Amino acid sequence: MFTIYTIVNNKMSSTVATRLPEKDIREIEKFAEEEHTDKSNFLKKLIYKSLREYKIRRAFKLYSQKQISLGSVAKQANVSMWEVFGLMAEYKVNLNYGIHEFKEDIKYKE
Repeated sequence: MFTIYTIVNNKMSSTVATRLPEKDIREIEKFAEEEHTDKSNFLKKLIYKSLREYKIRRAFKLYSQKQISLGSVAKQANVSMWEVFGLMAEYKVNLNYGIHEFKEDIKYKE
């Protein structure tokens, strides 16, 4: 059996609905209780973390394919350049950096 779970964003008044197996709903309820929050806030927290992770991974994928510069990684992932360098180690991303990338990053700074 599936349950429809709705998330309402208080700032933008947007609603997202999805069907989840009962097993997942029970886990969400359990974890939300452990976190001393309600299911909606717990799910929002998970979604924000997942979106951040997705943006970082997507930006590094494009960077690894030499489609974007480090400055563009920072912009697309919505993090600072300093954070990009730290995340590179965490995500095991090699530095692809030349004069072209340097010029792109200078444009990003301006």
